[in-house]
Amino acid sequence: MKKISTLLLLVFAFLFSWAQNTYYPQAFFDKKLAREMLSFGNSTIEGVASTKQKNNWGIKPLLGTKHYAPKGTVVMLFPVTPYFEEFYSMRRKYENKKTTVYMSEDAFKYRLEALTDDHGRFKFEKLKPGKYYLETIVNFTATASYQEQTGRSDAYNAYGGYLYSTPIYQTFFYGYSAANRESKFVEIKADGEIKEINL
Repeated sequence: MKKISTLLLLVFAFLFSWAQNTYYPQAFFDKKLAREMLSFGNSTIEGVASTKQKNNWGIKPLLGTKHYAPKGTVVMLFPVTPYFEEFYSMRRKYENKKTTVYMSEDAFKYRLEALTDDHGRFKFEKLKPGKYYLETIVNFTATASYQEQTGRSDAYNAYGGYLYSTPIYQTFFYGYSAANRESKFVEIKADGEIKEINL
């Protein structure tokens, strides 16, 4: 019996991995260019990282409540190289629940990181003019609801005869952990420029 259970587990693991597709950009990653783009300058990108809870259609409502990134949330900054452009294009085109697009290990190393404070604020300093991509994962507590029948309401005619019964429902709310990916392209056009953004 134990052997059969192990065999079934291996089969399910294989089927799961087979159902998952993984893609990598095929463009050449230019380390020298990435290093140069991340070398010191006099510009700053700063801002606030936040997100909104998605509705049932997977859309973030404009008037939804903002959830600010908790203290210590990592915000990543990547130089927008030709390699990164292909990566981003592939991710928009292919990525879904069964498909993931990754950067190479080398490309992922060429990034800067900042941590958010108590108010979701972050800052990248000493940047050169150029185009950058910022990304973070904002964890928050989302709210959902469900209805449960808690009773019935009976209707009777004028003579006391039973007519029909209507269920009574009550709505219950609960919280659960959720996370959204937030990102933005930012371009610095002049050395010494300060960019204030909402991520």
